[in-house]
Amino acid sequence: MAIWSITFNKDGNTVKMVTESVAKPTVEEASQKVLELARREGFEPQDREGGSAGNGAKEPAVQLFERYGITLSGILKTG
Repeated sequence: MAIWSITFNKDGNTVKMVTESVAKPTVEEASQKVLELARREGFEPQDREGGSAGNGAKEPAVQLFERYGITLSGILKTG
């Protein structure tokens, strides 16, 4: 199984998380993994006008941005 680095931006900082997967995670899969990390680690939700932070029907990338202000910046094979 390959090791993948998922990088994302939070509060002006670049953060990296590592995950294992046979194939390169899609943007949606990577977003879901970061969303799970944000929930597990207790990231503080941001107040954004017009955002519906609790709406689970939206894509994970949209939920990440609206709720936590997080944007994905890359998915790179590291091992």
